[in-house]
Amino acid sequence: MTERTSKLSVILILAVGLLWATVANAQVTVLNSNVPPGFGEAGYIQAATLDNSADPTSGGTLTMNGTTMIVPKNTVLQFPANTVTWAQLFNTTGNPFVTPVPPSHPAFTITCSGPAGTLCTGLALSDNAAQALGQSPWMPFNAIVLGNIDVKGTTINNVTGLPNPKGTYIVGLILPINQDLGNGGQGFITFIDYATGRFEVGGTLGVAGTGTIIEINDPTGRYGLAHSPDPRFSVDNENPTIATGNGYPMCLPRVAPPNIDPECPTYNRPHNPAVGAPGHDNFLTPGAPMQVFTMPASIAPGTTQPDPWKQIPFMLGDYVAYAGILQKINPAAAINPSQPWNTQTYISANTVSVDKLAAYTASGTAATVGPAYVQLARMVIGTGGEPQVLNPNAGLGIVGGTIPLPEPRRNIVIVGFVTDSTQLVDLIAADIDPASGTETCINASSGRFHLLGTMLPEPGFIGNPPRGNKGRFRFEVGKGSFLPPTRVYAAYSHHGQLQLPNQASTLLPASPQICVDPNAPAQILTGGNGLLTGQYHAPMFTFQFPDAPPGFPNIPNNFNDIPFLTQGEGGNPSAGPLAPFTPYCNLLTLINGVQLPTCQP
Repeated sequence: MTERTSKLSVILILAVGLLWATVANAQVTVLNSNVPPGFGEAGYIQAATLDNSADPTSGGTLTMNGTTMIVPKNTVLQFPANTVTWAQLFNTTGNPFVTPVPPSHPAFTITCSGPAGTLCTGLALSDNAAQALGQSPWMPFNAIVLGNIDVKGTTINNVTGLPNPKGTYIVGLILPINQDLGNGGQGFITFIDYATGRFEVGGTLGVAGTGTIIEINDPTGRYGLAHSPDPRFSVDNENPTIATGNGYPMCLPRVAPPNIDPECPTYNRPHNPAVGAPGHDNFLTPGAPMQVFTMPASIAPGTTQPDPWKQIPFMLGDYVAYAGILQKINPAAAINPSQPWNTQTYISANTVSVDKLAAYTASGTAATVGPAYVQLARMVIGTGGEPQVLNPNAGLGIVGGTIPLPEPRRNIVIVGFVTDSTQLVDLIAADIDPASGTETCINASSGRFHLLGTMLPEPGFIGNPPRGNKGRFRFEVGKGSFLPPTRVYAAYSHHGQLQLPNQASTLLPASPQICVDPNAPAQILTGGNGLLTGQYHAPMFTFQFPDAPPGFPNIPNNFNDIPFLTQGEGGNPSAGPLAPFTPYCNLLTLINGVQLPTCQP
């Protein structure tokens, strides 16, 4: 009797539990009270598609972690040092971004799995599902994606013209795309092959084939010989990602010493004088390349040695940090586990830095002492945000209310270096006219110069030579008025901007189409293809979006407050607003004199 009663009790408990679960599930008729929540995805690129190969602004789909997301039309995405449109990822005919530049090592081919005529990126796992030798990808590529979920099915699909299903993920930002977590390291340069434009790190000094091979991914030859197995993962040829620790551009000579590469002269690396001689560095042996020095004043290239108008060469013994993608020396060959990996692979680097090498330039202005160089090292921007009002919906049983936002994101961090520490540095949000594509640095809302702040760089440690963080500027504010966010941020030195003459590069001569800082001396433009010194532009990788506190519905990422997404950049590079745009609460409710975003469930 007791056993039977116990069994009956268990059955009743289970029945009640199932009934409760059924009732509870029946109550879930909408997701997140129909408020479109923001999402983030990070992982391997499993599949990528292009909606219309004839449209350079086309979007498509991106699958990661088994979730297929809509990539809107006019999407622009970031690689570690490059910016491309979604369509430029794919192997369309004549696309320069997927065309290797010799004499790099042999490149992987982008041969798509699937029916004939299928376009692909060579970055998605499904592009080479059988892992065929010689085809890309041979290792996974990953991405970080931010967006909003269309819980009401209100966005329109660009292919079908019909509403997307409820629960569709709509992409707002992709930044960045990289290979796995990125391949980077540090070590001493132990061998340089000047004929091929490669060097080795971490091997036996002066012995080839003993270290990790580094090849700078430089399609235009800005920092040495031109070569690239995949231009999407290239250097930035306008804002040096090949540089000293304080931002002076560096290079790998195109000829072996004692020959002189006029654009990368070895005399731009002074050597340590004898003990007791003026300028001797007590931390180095006599004859070693100097790790800190100041360039002389020079109002024209070729008038001094060293020459501040020229880049600084890498040398044996430099301790470098590098980052890039891992490539096979012979893509068609399988990895042989009995052979050292460094004899079968190499790093195609988009970033190389001699972190402890500091080269300073003369104090003054560009017109009187020659160029100075700037670098941005770290950036973060908050996107603001406001409380969200949730309207009532009697049919759904939603009473509604206000979703508070006690911590709107109004923060900013910009850290960088300049080689002339005596001059102020302006930090600017680079606004781009959505109609013309012209960079104006004028806030479209206020009509004023979009100046974020002005910094006096750090003086460093007193001494001869100067050491420490000389030239570093830091702008870190927890809460301020820095909105709206822009895609690109810039630092301008009051030293002034000066365009270097033609360099040994395949870049065509052109004057830089960037904004002018009214606080700096007039720009000196040569019309050549050289770097524009005294400034540095960089895309923002870290947007911090607001989030509702626990106990409230998830709120959307406020992409609607970011002009380069809502309006485009006039084809520079985005041609228009995202379409479909990420869903957001677009109604407005006036509360205490403030209009707040309002969601209608």
